[in-house]
Amino acid sequence: MKLKKNYTVRYMNQGIDYGIITVPKGTKVSNRTAIGEDKNYHFVDEFKWVPNHPCGIPQHMLLHDLKYYGLNVPKEYIDYE
Repeated sequence: MKLKKNYTVRYMNQGIDYGIITVPKGTKVSNRTAIGEDKNYHFVDEFKWVPNHPCGIPQHMLLHDLKYYGLNVPKEYIDYE
């Protein structure tokens, strides 16, 4: 599965406001959760697009939060083929 169009969202996690981020079209997503597969979730599963953050938050912090806490993308953005 992958995104069929760009997904733009304000990403906040663990008290850190990363601001507006855009996950680009074509980014892979996964149904994997901590307890197995769940077709109701579409977590970002590819991170080469993650930018250096313009407000000075280190890139590795955003990468960490995206990988370990996740970003669930709404199903209307998903290409299931």
